[in-house]
Amino acid sequence: MVTRIFRCVYGVGLIILASLLNGQSVSAQVRYNGIPYIKNYTHQEYGASPFNWAVVQDANGLIYVGNNYLLMEWDGNTWRMIALPNRTVVRSLTVDSKGRVYVGGQDDFGYLAPDEKGEMAFQSLKSKIEKQYQDFDDVWRIYAMHDGVVFCTASGIYYYQDSTIKYYSINHIIDLCFYVNDRLFITDHTRGIYEFRNGHIQYIVSSAVLKDNLIAGMLYASDGDILVVTQKKGIYKFDSHDTFTPWPIESQKFMEHTNIVTTAALATGYALGSSSNGVLIIDREGKTKLHLNKEKGLQNNGVEYIYTNASGNLWLALRDGVDFVEINSPFTLFNSQTKISGSAFTSLVKDHKLYLGTSDGLFCKTWDENQNPLTQTAFSLVENSEGQTYNLQLIDNHLILSHHTGAYEILNNKAVKISPDNGVWYFMQLRNNPKAIVCGTYTGLRLYENVNGTLVWKWAIAGFDESSRIMEQDDDGNIWIAHGYKGVYKLRLNKELNKVESVKLYNSKNGFPSDVFINVFKIDGKLVFTGAYGIYHYDEKTDRFVPHDEFNKLIDKGQHTRKLIQDKENNIWYSSGDEIGVLKRSNNGSYTVKKTIFNKLGKKLVGGFEHIAYYDPYNVIIGIDEGFVHYDPTFNDDADRSYNTLLRKVICTSAKDSLLSGGVFSELTGNPNQPVDKIPSLPYSLNSLRFAFSAMSYEDATSVQYQYILEGNDKNWSAWGRMTQKEYTNLREGDYIFRVKAKDIYNRIGSEASYKFTILSPWYRSIGAYIVYAILLGLLLYAVRKLTKIEQLKAMRLREAKQMEEVLKAEKEIIKLNSEKLEHDLHHKTKELTSSAIHIVHNIETIQKLKSQVLSVMETVEDKNMLYQLRKLSKSIESEISIENNWEQFENHFNQIHQDFLVRLRKEFPALTHGDIKLCAYLRLNLSSKEIAPLLNLSLRGVEASRYRIRKKMNLSQDINLTEFILRY
Repeated sequence: MVTRIFRCVYGVGLIILASLLNGQSVSAQVRYNGIPYIKNYTHQEYGASPFNWAVVQDANGLIYVGNNYLLMEWDGNTWRMIALPNRTVVRSLTVDSKGRVYVGGQDDFGYLAPDEKGEMAFQSLKSKIEKQYQDFDDVWRIYAMHDGVVFCTASGIYYYQDSTIKYYSINHIIDLCFYVNDRLFITDHTRGIYEFRNGHIQYIVSSAVLKDNLIAGMLYASDGDILVVTQKKGIYKFDSHDTFTPWPIESQKFMEHTNIVTTAALATGYALGSSSNGVLIIDREGKTKLHLNKEKGLQNNGVEYIYTNASGNLWLALRDGVDFVEINSPFTLFNSQTKISGSAFTSLVKDHKLYLGTSDGLFCKTWDENQNPLTQTAFSLVENSEGQTYNLQLIDNHLILSHHTGAYEILNNKAVKISPDNGVWYFMQLRNNPKAIVCGTYTGLRLYENVNGTLVWKWAIAGFDESSRIMEQDDDGNIWIAHGYKGVYKLRLNKELNKVESVKLYNSKNGFPSDVFINVFKIDGKLVFTGAYGIYHYDEKTDRFVPHDEFNKLIDKGQHTRKLIQDKENNIWYSSGDEIGVLKRSNNGSYTVKKTIFNKLGKKLVGGFEHIAYYDPYNVIIGIDEGFVHYDPTFNDDADRSYNTLLRKVICTSAKDSLLSGGVFSELTGNPNQPVDKIPSLPYSLNSLRFAFSAMSYEDATSVQYQYILEGNDKNWSAWGRMTQKEYTNLREGDYIFRVKAKDIYNRIGSEASYKFTILSPWYRSIGAYIVYAILLGLLLYAVRKLTKIEQLKAMRLREAKQMEEVLKAEKEIIKLNSEKLEHDLHHKTKELTSSAIHIVHNIETIQKLKSQVLSVMETVEDKNMLYQLRKLSKSIESEISIENNWEQFENHFNQIHQDFLVRLRKEFPALTHGDIKLCAYLRLNLSSKEIAPLLNLSLRGVEASRYRIRKKMNLSQDINLTEFILRY
């Protein structure tokens, strides 16, 4: 309980980097001018507690952060959360020589190992502890030693070696443990320092001088010496003779007025983290080099842990957020954190003062690299300089400011206006008359003169009123003025310098690619011109501009070169397109191009007003849209900056985004290389996958580009792009390898990551399916052959049928003809029969008339012989009238003609009498009742009565016509 209370009082959670101080230091070159680039990761961004306790980077380059809630994993693109089983805080982290990450929480500790899906997960070691020692609080420190791993708690030490854990109880108050020079030290603020060796604790008697001091860190110094950093009482050197002597530092007051809670070693010094005032960086002699706090870019002044990564940059675990600080970089910033505002336009160093001109005014501060960052003065705005500045020039020891509101001289940190004009661009001394100074303004040229050491405005130069922002002189004294939208003017002044006596405009008509974006610069005393693209020089003989072959080979001639500046070493600094670079001149006069180091600044310069100022081999100032960048050309950018490209996730999108792989396969090292037994064979239904990847390069991580290919599907690598995932859908069966590599902002290519997998054939394209298809094909061929024979047989039969049909058709035609002939004959015979019946009727009528006449004559004749003869004639006539003797012959003919009509009629209607049959026969002949009456020796009424009787015998309804029925029968 005492220990816990003490920690609260003195600032709990002091953490230090494991294995950092094994006699090796990370290569880092701390910049001292301005502040480094800082990337802030807010707790809103990573989505966990603001409070962080530890940071470590594993062998693959992944960053792990111990948070108040859990363990966080960062790959440059995505934060992933790893919770401990008891959902507690993660206090400590370290990585052993095999690459395994160890994690210390509250009442638990263990290590990270990939789960079955290949994502890192926490594996607890608590079960390996004897039960009576399993109750402990926080694990404040973890150290990976040469033969095991030590977990340091307030109650004792847990030593993990060969898969077993031994517990060592310390019968003293334990503050913190430190592992340095292969020695494990235990601090006790009531007595001093103990050393833990071979399971025993030994008190270092001479450490009593540190009694009542909480120790924040123990750092490797040199030759076996150790620096002991106390929380408030400074630093002591602990030498090989076990003596402790104060180690004075320049910022002793800083340490006395703030609590130092964490430390880290750098290649050239040490970093000290405080609980309330950020980070202080000192060199190996104790001189202060850099101070960072919330005012200078950090998110929070409470620094709980400092970690130096493989590239020599810092990760800070803060009480609110995580910060990445690029101290191992040639670039530092002068921006709003250093009290500079606005976009950058000009700079100048004079009398140990640094002047920076922006769109908001001219700022100034003392320029002294030996000044303590804690006491150095900040930038302040030069009085009366507010507003848009353009150029700051030193002319005859006069500091002249070109400003939107006119020309000013800087005197005693105040801008004093020296001209009646507004809108001043630039000043240029005339080479043939150094006391005469031409000033370019918004509306032409003005003349100034140095009169007894004072710069005096003389007059406006007549004859030219164009904007004159960029000017140079040639060897003949001509003034060349570049106009951004018209071309470049060649002017010659008169002797009195009050008038332009000649002017000529050069543009696309004179060799330039267009009229716009033409600039003029001076290199090696000669004028060099740039156009919309390409670099040119003036050919006086032809009065035209021709390409500058040497520079066009070194600088992309397809880009618009906006700036060319030659420094004191004859190197040429340039801005072209999105590139910034320097042509470094060798002793033989040739140039080598250096540009990738400046990729960080691409697209950040103020377009059209690019400012690059070389002051000496250690100091170059470059203007950007958010302030100024200090560049140190001596920075060693050839150091190993290798990094890994990792495949972070393989997701099957066919199965509702199911995770196939988290990208890690080795249990010990987190090796991303895929072993043979981890190559999946996926069913065809899972043939759509998404690959997520990331690069372990954290300097401008958002600028990293990726290139990928899916072997087995893509023919070529993709173009470089910033997309961090790629999806493939509906892949065919086969073997595939997805490969991806990254290119960081400095065009360095990281290691390649790959993932092999196989898409199995669908069931309908499997080997078994093809066997079935072969069988079915055989059966099909057999069936086709069988069907072919059947079809051939059918065709033959069809041909026979067609032949038969033709025969039948012919026979049918013959039958038809015969039928037609028979019908014709039938019709003819019917007609004859009808005609005959009618003729008979007519004859009967005639004979009856004759009979009547005979009978009439007989009534008048009295002669018996004559009467006898007349009676004989009457009988003969009577016999002729009777046709019964002819009916049988008529019936035979009628049945022949009408298909046994009368036979069928008698059979179907047996009730019909002989007279009825005869009447039906006459009706079939379509004779009328009037025509039938004489044939039947009936009256017309008698015929109608007979018709009625026949209808009843045939049982015909009233709506059926008898004649029509007989005709159809």
